[in-house]
Amino acid sequence: MDTFRTSIGTSIETSIGTSIGTSIGTSIGTSIGTTFGFTNGIITILSLISGLYATKVTKIGVIGAILALLITDPLSDAYSMYKSQKNNSKHAIQIGKEAFLSQMIIQFIFLCIIIMTTTLYRGIIYCYIVGVCFVIIYDRYKKESINSTFFNIGTIFSLVILTYIIDKLVYKYFS
Repeated sequence: MDTFRTSIGTSIETSIGTSIGTSIGTSIGTSIGTTFGFTNGIITILSLISGLYATKVTKIGVIGAILALLITDPLSDAYSMYKSQKNNSKHAIQIGKEAFLSQMIIQFIFLCIIIMTTTLYRGIIYCYIVGVCFVIIYDRYKKESINSTFFNIGTIFSLVILTYIIDKLVYKYFS
């Protein structure tokens, strides 16, 4: 009888714990969709503004490009996440929603930074600082190792620098 109680108790605890853990984790930002949207939002926006700065686009041009990105990128990425998860997960719609919301919020914050700063250069520097802070905070929240956090920051800035260099070369070649 004790074995039966232990078995039933463990099953119930596991089921309840898993359900609660999944609900809490999903609601506060550790799901596939949230992580994708968060990471992609930072990489995309920092690369975009760096590339535009490299080609000497005005602040108003950067704001217009971010607005276009803000409308299309989160929607297309969320739909892609949904499509990729549709056959494998009963939570595909939730994953898509989380990808959309996290990416939209991140990109909106960067848009606000660019709008509120006096110069484009200053706005970009603030965006870099905020981007690094977001990565550190999110990785700490997810309990990532410090090495993983440094790797994530390094990867993001490698992509941003690569974008900047390529766009600088394009500007130099075509101007």
